[in-house]
Amino acid sequence: MKAGTIALGVIGTLLIWGLGTAAYAASPKAEIMALEHKCIAATTTAEAMACLDEKQIELFDVVPPLRYTGAEAVRGDLDNFFGNAKDLKAEFLALDVTTDGRLGIAQSIQHFTWTGKDGKPMAATLRVTDSLHKVGGHWKIFHSHVSVPVDFATGKAVMDGKL
Repeated sequence: MKAGTIALGVIGTLLIWGLGTAAYAASPKAEIMALEHKCIAATTTAEAMACLDEKQIELFDVVPPLRYTGAEAVRGDLDNFFGNAKDLKAEFLALDVTTDGRLGIAQSIQHFTWTGKDGKPMAATLRVTDSLHKVGGHWKIFHSHVSVPVDFATGKAVMDGKL
């Protein structure tokens, strides 16, 4: 009788544990948020490219040209940035994700600080909208739009925008 009770206890524990961990399985929204956090933490081109669908990536960046289409063009833009930014730090000021499980949109306000190649401290607060889909079961960004507000009185970008 004791062995049967122990067996039932073990089976019950395994069932409860199994049901409990199912609740912790990542939802599509949580998976996208995790990817966004991985992307903002990137400090190299390779780390940033790992977030992207290299077969279908398009980037609208704050620096010319108007758009970077394809992995080679995006990689070049990222190489330029990471090659000129030292001690890069980034944080989300806001992050909102919407998904139906097939496509996802991540809208964020991101603040960056870094040291330029000339040794001067730099900062930028950016608006970023990423469009995502699944590739091989993993969320990947296929379109990213980065922007800053413009002060129409001066015609200059507002790099230190506030929420």
